[in-house]
Amino acid sequence: MRFQLWHSLKISMTIIGTMIGAGFASGREIWEFFGSYGDGSSSIILLSTFLTFTSTVVILKISWKYKTQHYSEVLNQVIGARMSRVFDYLVMLFLLTSTLVMVAGSGATFQQWNSSYTLGVLVMVAAVLLILLFDLKGLMSMNSVLIPVMVSVLIFVCLQFLQNSGWFLTTDHPKTTSLPVWPSAITYTAFNTMSLLAVLSTMGRQIRHPAEIWVSGGVSSLCLGMLAFLYNYSLLRVDSLVSQYEIPLFALVRDYSPIWVLSISLVLWMAIYTTAVSNVYGLSHRLSELLPFPPWVIGGTVILLLVPLTRLGFATLVNYLYPLFGVINLFILTMVLLYPIMKEG
Repeated sequence: MRFQLWHSLKISMTIIGTMIGAGFASGREIWEFFGSYGDGSSSIILLSTFLTFTSTVVILKISWKYKTQHYSEVLNQVIGARMSRVFDYLVMLFLLTSTLVMVAGSGATFQQWNSSYTLGVLVMVAAVLLILLFDLKGLMSMNSVLIPVMVSVLIFVCLQFLQNSGWFLTTDHPKTTSLPVWPSAITYTAFNTMSLLAVLSTMGRQIRHPAEIWVSGGVSSLCLGMLAFLYNYSLLRVDSLVSQYEIPLFALVRDYSPIWVLSISLVLWMAIYTTAVSNVYGLSHRLSELLPFPPWVIGGTVILLLVPLTRLGFATLVNYLYPLFGVINLFILTMVLLYPIMKEG
């Protein structure tokens, strides 16, 4: 079939939507993984961009070649059938807990808007269910609408901030740690590997031409890399204020009108939403092979069962669950990056 640019862009926006969760959009991930290391952190974003591009292309190529329907089939190719059985359940657990964090994050966001935590949770559940009804077409259409809005707002905020405060750094920004910065780029890429694996592994039958793999991987990685660089460069200008904000993005808009702050809060909610949809979508397609129900029924049931657990609180869930999967993410990323050498080299 012929190469279609628009289809490639829709895939790339789905990749961006999977990676731009609340952590990225709020600036917290960018600061913790890059900005906290000082001025040298900006150049290391290039390494993370390259790793993201490589892992994305490898996963898409495997999915396209073997026409996979869920992440377990890709894991079989990357780490072998025996190990994939163990990691299958670990990825499943990660997607469940990550979704739980996103749903709780929606509740916390509504609380910031002086609304009900429970209402925020229920709105997220209903919004995720709506997309699941339309399967992959719904996921890609949602991202093709929301991602340009989210990225445009974040770019505008950074550019507006730099215009008001000056474009060039005038002082050195010392490291907050003596550790080298390059391992952080690897850790950051690994941090997103499971979510990418869950979504991209379902796209094999949707790819019409191999060039779509390279274009979608290149566009998404370049967009994420440029946005991360711009975000990081802006946050370095207010490094003394970042510690005062749970959401570093608000340090860049502290002089903005309340309407703008509300709009940016909405962007943060959309970031939570796109990640939640990606995780539930990947999980439901995996479970659909084990259960005699369509993916949207499975996904809807899963997210409804998670609702009572959101009472544990957003901060508590992040602090305890995210570090748990760090080593697993690093292992899977390593095996994905080595796959072309070990299996195709």
